Amino acid sequence: MLTESLLLSVGGALAGLLLARWASRFLVNFMWAGLIPLVLDLSSDLRVLGFTATIAVLTGILFGLTPAWRAARADPGRLLQQYSQRLGGGVGRVGRLLVSVQVALSLISLVAAGLFVRSLQNLRSVDPGFRSQGLLIMLLNQKPGGYQNFNRTAYYHELTDRLSRLPGASSVCLSNGMVGLPTDYYKEPVSATSGAFSLSGSVEAAYNTVSPGFFETLGIPLLKGRDFSWQDDQHVPRVAIISQNLARQLFPSSDALGQHIRLGTSRENQDLQIVGVASNISFSPRRNRTAAAVYLAYLQDEYNQPFVQVRTRGEPLAVAAGLRHEIGALGREYPLFTKTLSQEFDRILLPERLMTMLSGSFGVLALLLVSIGLYGLLSYTVTRQTTEIGIRMALGAQPKNVQWLVLRETLLLVLIGVAIGLPVALASSRLISSQLFGLKPTDPLTIAMATLLLLAVAAVAGYLPVRRASQVDPMVALRYE
Repeated sequence: MLTESLLLSVGGALAGLLLARWASRFLVNFMWAGLIPLVLDLSSDLRVLGFTATIAVLTGILFGLTPAWRAARADPGRLLQQYSQRLGGGVGRVGRLLVSVQVALSLISLVAAGLFVRSLQNLRSVDPGFRSQGLLIMLLNQKPGGYQNFNRTAYYHELTDRLSRLPGASSVCLSNGMVGLPTDYYKEPVSATSGAFSLSGSVEAAYNTVSPGFFETLGIPLLKGRDFSWQDDQHVPRVAIISQNLARQLFPSSDALGQHIRLGTSRENQDLQIVGVASNISFSPRRNRTAAAVYLAYLQDEYNQPFVQVRTRGEPLAVAAGLRHEIGALGREYPLFTKTLSQEFDRILLPERLMTMLSGSFGVLALLLVSIGLYGLLSYTVTRQTTEIGIRMALGAQPKNVQWLVLRETLLLVLIGVAIGLPVALASSRLISSQLFGLKPTDPLTIAMATLLLLAVAAVAGYLPVRRASQVDPMVALRYE
């Protein structure tokens, strides 16, 4: 018996090593395909594989020692008596308890995976307030000596004009940061310096420095006032466009147009005249759906880092080569990177995506283990109850009665596991509440779906043993001993 346990453990360890090697290659290809833009070293490590293989073999031997020890100490006469009287002998209490505990742990894993999956879906479904699809972003950097004899207004006006005339590009703008950046990266206190509420407290607001055409390119509606123009440079008073929610906070009872605000502590931004009010947007798909925002004129700040944002008519990356060539032809700057805004959102959501992938993998593995455990338990039960099944069928029992005889044990074990796992899942899910978005850790739909999925897998796992039990030939069963 111990030899068989050792052989099974070694075989399982070898199969696990092959599966782990295949999974690591799959994940590497998955990441290189751009689905998970993260560089991780998932190549096979002999030390890790050796450690896990050793643990697997030792676990198999350890769990095989108890049955082997019991079999070695058993009284042969009692064993023969039990064998001759075996009629409906099933699996012991320890086996049933282990299966129920396995079901409970699987339910906990499934609930966690479901919460992470639904949270990621909620994050992806957040309306950012602008059109994120079809938007290409390029970060520019100066060539050696590229800013000598540099007229910023003339150069960036020409740059955006030339890029917007390329095939596939409909509009172009510049900004000091990507829209996908979290608002905490660019946040300053804003206060009103004119109007009836000029003495009111400051409001934390995200800010960005943008060129003319920014609101058109991103599809952000201007509710009041005007857009920036190429005349809004360092030779005219500084102007700003604010979001609708910031206008309501600073000027709740008056029109924000024409009012003056101060932004942060920079000397240049102590007197900004509001020339427009824009619709609210979310700077990040993760949180702060309606963050207050201030937009500054790009040409009035000489320390901008130029992000070019291009609205395309088709696939954004299809026009990237032409854009890079046109930027290089001007001889002053070159693109450091090129990406779509959708790719940037995926990068921002990488922790949530990675957690969802890991929890989902553990959930699938838990379902697989539950199905294997239930199938093995029921198969063993059918084998042990072959004589009883034959007697019942010889006495006129119908196949459906035999099926229920085997199936009720499965249902009982699964229901016990669910009864144990549900309270634990409800309690443990609160530990991940801070990582969820748009739903509670006790979300009833997620818990119901996880429970139904577990029951469905249990039913499928028990189908073959139940079907085999209902097809037992009574004469063969009676001669089984």
